[in-house]
Amino acid sequence: MKNYRMPFGEKFRRLWRQRRERKGVFAVIAGATLVAALGFVALSVDIAMISFMKTKLQNAVDAAALAAAQEITATVEAAGQSGEGGSAAADVNSIAEAAAREVASKVAELNGVYVDPDSDVRFGKRVFDEGTETFQVVWDATPYNVVGVTARMDNPDHSAPDSEMELFFAPIFGKDSQQISASAAAFVEARDIVVVLDYSRSMNYDSQFRGFDHLGRQAVLDNQAEIIEALGVDTGSLPFEPEYFTQVGVPQNNSQGTPHIEVTFKGNSVDITSTHEINMIWLRDTDGNYRSFNSPGVSSGEFFDHSNDMIDGVWVQSWNNDDRFGYYGEEFGATNYDIREEYGLNDIDYPYHSGSWSDFINYCRYSDTVEDAEYDWKYGQANFVNYLLDQKTQNYKTQDMWKAPHQPFTAMKNGVSLFYEFLEGLEFGDYTGLVTYDSDARWETELYLADEGVDVSCDPISNSYDTLDTIQRHKQAGHYDVFTGMGYGMEEARGMLDEHGRFGARPTILLMTDGNANRSPGDFSLPSDWDWDKMTDFDGDGNADYTTGNRHRQYVFWQVREAVNSGYTVHTMSLGAGADRNLMKALAFAGRGLWIDAPGGSTIAELEDQLRVAFGKIAANVPPPQLLYEDTEQ
Repeated sequence: MKNYRMPFGEKFRRLWRQRRERKGVFAVIAGATLVAALGFVALSVDIAMISFMKTKLQNAVDAAALAAAQEITATVEAAGQSGEGGSAAADVNSIAEAAAREVASKVAELNGVYVDPDSDVRFGKRVFDEGTETFQVVWDATPYNVVGVTARMDNPDHSAPDSEMELFFAPIFGKDSQQISASAAAFVEARDIVVVLDYSRSMNYDSQFRGFDHLGRQAVLDNQAEIIEALGVDTGSLPFEPEYFTQVGVPQNNSQGTPHIEVTFKGNSVDITSTHEINMIWLRDTDGNYRSFNSPGVSSGEFFDHSNDMIDGVWVQSWNNDDRFGYYGEEFGATNYDIREEYGLNDIDYPYHSGSWSDFINYCRYSDTVEDAEYDWKYGQANFVNYLLDQKTQNYKTQDMWKAPHQPFTAMKNGVSLFYEFLEGLEFGDYTGLVTYDSDARWETELYLADEGVDVSCDPISNSYDTLDTIQRHKQAGHYDVFTGMGYGMEEARGMLDEHGRFGARPTILLMTDGNANRSPGDFSLPSDWDWDKMTDFDGDGNADYTTGNRHRQYVFWQVREAVNSGYTVHTMSLGAGADRNLMKALAFAGRGLWIDAPGGSTIAELEDQLRVAFGKIAANVPPPQLLYEDTEQ
């Protein structure tokens, strides 16, 4: 066969035709690739914008939730200023809810995000689950301590403030908007609060004669009258306000001319009054020595012992009265027996475990406190109250004093009751424990009386407010002992939180006193790394604004530092004129807490008002809100 050779022109045309056919294929491929590339660009841009908008929403609702929760804490703190207790706390929800909704909406708006205050703000309660020992949120449960805020962009109406997010390139593929949302919740942290109370004897000083200087004589006497009434003890015929002991002689017999004589014993002197002229007087002092006055020529007068000794026996010869020492004379005595007999105390058992009527009589004669009040050698119920508060303060000595309104202890008890009432009304999941101190310190977890008994020793930090209130109300100033071991109280509070504090609750200590720390371990000294500049630099200039060389105060400070190192907050409260305010202020600063001062005042009512507010402030000093990173779904 003859080989056929394609003409050049035909070959060129064929090659050109093939090239044109291939060019069409490339165009199709290029077009498809371009569409895909545009899709990826659209997707990337829109995804980036969606991500950006979600971040914007999240930041806005985080801020809105925190701001809304802050409205709750602000309302709680305002309620704590009222001194009204649980009723004020219970009003927190109704007051705070509307404000929280409005604030959440405004804060979100400031961040360029729309939040509907009615539908997008939700409230709940953070509670402690005893079974799992964790905190959980129960939405729509009161009282509220959790605020949830949601920002939604899900409205298909593009003119609405919560409209769906418009996309840039996605409309190419038939989707022009995207629904997005973000939620956040903020909560008020529950607290484990250990209250550390001063049970030293000085906590009854305002009800003693010591209170005359700053409260006034009549105010203290009125308070002592309330104490006598509350104790309900039989004090015979003792008058309330102390008076000198006056012994009355035999009635005057006019037919025989027998005089009527009265003798008032005033310590180292006596007042003598007779219906006839006095002929002779014999005085006997408490050491058994005698002094005589011959024919004083008067029918009345005040007569003194020459050596300034105390007089407890007198013989008076006036006219023809009874014979004594070979002379006519009538006998008068102011021995313990005579005084008990005069006031009917010989027939009455002394009411308490420690002390006696004779010991009380001696107290009236020789106590410096009584002398300073100008009541020495006087006898009355007011002196008896002072005797109990000054000499028999411990519960085992005077077992019923807890019933009586001795001050400032009773004002403190009432403040603590309000503190528990406030926490109960608040229902924010706060738990509390009770520590008391004097010469030593202890956890208060048990109370056993004839008619009632309570025991929280298994759960010393709990929400058993009524039980703890019952325990503290059955105590008295100097209940166990009389001194002020403040550092020991801090030590016990730390131990209670270490052993029984809840995970997820804010550990807090409230330390109060009306006096000065005066007890600590004998071998205590500050550690070598102690730095006052770091502990008490109030003004931030690098230098300490408080230091002390007193071992007892140093021991308290060391306990506070150890508490702070464990993550605990320490609040302090100083009560009355005798409290160490500089120390308590410095301790609160070092403890990153709040210092509250109740200075006392001119009346007991003022003190009670101050303590109600003081304990209310502590109860209402809730921690700042925190974001909740779980249970935020709306």
